[in-house]
Amino acid sequence: MSQTKISVRILNREYQFACQDDERASLLSAADYLDKTMQEIKNMNSTMSSEKITLMAAMNIAHDLIKSQSTNKYYDTEVLSTIKKLNDKLEQAISNN
Repeated sequence: MSQTKISVRILNREYQFACQDDERASLLSAADYLDKTMQEIKNMNSTMSSEKITLMAAMNIAHDLIKSQSTNKYYDTEVLSTIKKLNDKLEQAISNN
């Protein structure tokens, strides 16, 4: 895979990144999400330093990730439980025939 250079704007500053061609869209999406998160924090407190805005954004995004992973784990457990119940019913139905 070849690498592509992309430019993103985060909190009104330009940053250059290199990424694989197939990662370009997700990197641009991540940059947009980060910029949006940082802009929201800055709008709530315009006197906050860029460093603190960055830290707050990182904490918020990490928190969202952990909540999402927990939710996914819960649903994975629920789906596996449902599959097991269905499989047990199928085995019972097959053995009764």
